[in-house]
Amino acid sequence: MVEQANVILAYGPPPGGGGYGPPPGGGGYGPPPGGGGGYGGPPPGGFGGGSPFGPPGPQMPMGPSFGPPNSSNGLAIGALVTGILALPTTCCCSIASLPLGIAACVMGGIALSKIKAQPQMYGGKGLALAGAICGAISILMGIVFLALGMGQALVDHFAR
Repeated sequence: MVEQANVILAYGPPPGGGGYGPPPGGGGYGPPPGGGGGYGGPPPGGFGGGSPFGPPGPQMPMGPSFGPPNSSNGLAIGALVTGILALPTTCCCSIASLPLGIAACVMGGIALSKIKAQPQMYGGKGLALAGAICGAISILMGIVFLALGMGQALVDHFAR
């Protein structure tokens, strides 16, 4: 830190009086071309007049490819949420997972058919497919767990 201060003090101000001073040749930019000051006169054709570039050309029509990107189908999101909720419910109460799984499969199927019919309008094919798959898995697991539970209940009943 002390060495830096000594270096600054050793050099001192730059030769020739210090600072940059005015630019050579009088300084400044001078007046704008065309005389006077400000921004000049009004634009060609007046302020509300026509464009200096001529009349506007033909406009391109807005088609589906120029609009906003495909939004996810609401049924696809609902199918995914319902299918995800159905999976853990299978483990704790398999009777409640059956309606959730069926709802996920139905919503996923409807969403997939809408997406297939109008792909330019709807997106979310993966969401709908994942929801339907999760719903189908929960239905199968629920049926298996119910069958195992009933089988175990029958074994326990006849073992007494």
